[in-house]
Amino acid sequence: MKKAFLTIFMFLQFINFYAQNNIRIIDSLKISLKEKNDTTLIQTLEEISWQYKAINIDSALKYSKRSVLMAKNLKHDKLTALVYNTLATVYEGKSELDSALIFHKESLTLKVKNNDSIGIANTYNNFGIIYDKKGEYLKSLKNYFKALDIYEKSNATYDRLCLVYVNIGIVYKKQKEYQKSLNFYHKAIESYTKNENKVGEIITISNISSIYLELKDYYKAIEYSSKAASGFKSLGYLRYVPYMTHNIAIAKTGLKKYNEAIILFLDIIKKFQKENNLFELADAKINLADTFYQKNEFLKCLLQLKEALKIIKENDYKEKELRALLKLSKVSFKQNRFKEAFKYLKEYDNKKDSVFEKNKTKSILELETKYQSEKKEKELLRTRTEKAETELKLSKTKYWIYILVGVFVLAVLLFFAINQRNKRKNQEEILEQKEQGFKAIIEAQEEERSKIARELHDGVVQQIGSVILKSRNLFSKKNLIDEKEPQELLESLENSNQELRNISHQMMPRALKELGIIPALQDLLDGSLSLVNIKYSLEHFNIEKRLPQKIEVTIYRITQELINNIIKHSKANEVSVQLYNTNNTVILIVEDNGVGFSSQKNKKGIGLLNISSRLDLVKGDVNFEPSPKSGTLVTIKIPL
Repeated sequence: MKKAFLTIFMFLQFINFYAQNNIRIIDSLKISLKEKNDTTLIQTLEEISWQYKAINIDSALKYSKRSVLMAKNLKHDKLTALVYNTLATVYEGKSELDSALIFHKESLTLKVKNNDSIGIANTYNNFGIIYDKKGEYLKSLKNYFKALDIYEKSNATYDRLCLVYVNIGIVYKKQKEYQKSLNFYHKAIESYTKNENKVGEIITISNISSIYLELKDYYKAIEYSSKAASGFKSLGYLRYVPYMTHNIAIAKTGLKKYNEAIILFLDIIKKFQKENNLFELADAKINLADTFYQKNEFLKCLLQLKEALKIIKENDYKEKELRALLKLSKVSFKQNRFKEAFKYLKEYDNKKDSVFEKNKTKSILELETKYQSEKKEKELLRTRTEKAETELKLSKTKYWIYILVGVFVLAVLLFFAINQRNKRKNQEEILEQKEQGFKAIIEAQEEERSKIARELHDGVVQQIGSVILKSRNLFSKKNLIDEKEPQELLESLENSNQELRNISHQMMPRALKELGIIPALQDLLDGSLSLVNIKYSLEHFNIEKRLPQKIEVTIYRITQELINNIIKHSKANEVSVQLYNTNNTVILIVEDNGVGFSSQKNKKGIGLLNISSRLDLVKGDVNFEPSPKSGTLVTIKIPL
């Protein structure tokens, strides 16, 4: 699906136009430097830095640093805040986001000192942009809302408000909070319309059309795409009309109006070919292939995908390559060409950026389900055969027993049934009491862990950190900082502080609470297995949203227990952890290549009994079996 393609393309078009003129401007500004002094000199250096940002980022950095030094020498706070802001944007352009944050903070300090409310809001908006790029969306939104609050209280111009509205909409869209994203986009449109800013209005409408595609509200997507197309035509921006037509074609496919969609796709493919717009051409071919796929025209689908993949590889469009490979895997699977499907899937896995790639498609799950189903069918067939043989033997035995003992056996069976019913009822009551007891104990444990972790982190850890800072200052003042004993003392304090942080983290990991189970598991493996030189991997499929808190805590604690057992007992040097969601069931697989379980006795330890107790509370089950790698394979299943 297309995402935010229009804004990106327009930005690139503007940069191309801008680059044709800025060399002449820079030369003119450099000549004027000889006639400038003090504030006018700094402002000219600033302008040169801005002009260089589009064509030579290193030169932009050079002139920006020069303007910062001059502004600081002048002790002009307002001007220094401005040049700090410019320097931060240059570092942002170099993708050195942490450096950009540092200089934005320096700028913010001076703006606060000078009560520059609009400048403060501008900096919070810049913070939001950087945290968005870093993928820290909660921090991004926090800063955007700070900026918005100040703008509204300061009666800022409408264009500043609209900028923040659109930025907030972008972040909510990335978080798949589509309704919230739409709310802010509509606020921007309302303001653009009121102030007769036709360009801003049409671009925002085009962004809204892509959200409706994500929501699969295809009629709305067509409505907004058509509005945007008409708007671009009226503005004379004819090059952008095919992008809206592309959205409409995707929506037509979603409505199963395949023939209409194909006509539109073929038209925009010709236009993209004529303009040599290879990026959008590849995307259009992939979406056309998807339409053929839904029509079960697999040969046409394959043809479009292979043509798209050729364009993608020639131009190194990595994200689109992943998408094309997954679709090739999917259509190969549909044609029962499993070897080719796995080949494309393997190529995809080799090229994805990280183990946290979230865009897993159904092709992976379908292939996995296919082979798991075949395995289960074989096991079921074997079980049914054994069951049938057993039932045949039992029926013969019962037949002779009934003939020999008759009514006596019936009486015994009746008595036995009543007795068993009473026992079962008593056992159920006992089990229910135990379950409630286990639940209370585990909830108390988690609450106490959380409380102790919070106390350690907010109390002792902070106090020791304060002692370290004060000790450093004291040793520096006394010129003892390079002495052996002070160094050993500081090192001991820092080690103790780190150990307390680790204990606090293990008792209630922040990653689990704030980010979810996948980052928490990665953090657990990084912090445990890496310290004992055990190779490890974490794979996950179809875990796109946060799981219920009780299930996330259960998975984390069980994994923690299993990893501790592996470290203590298994003598393994490789560990694999897999977590995936299929058929509304979460499955956790932990496998090692160690010595394995030598007897059933090993399965009755306190830690493993604790695993069973935790699983009882979420209706889950656990299975231990030998691993193909000669170690142990533990499978946990928890229904959602």
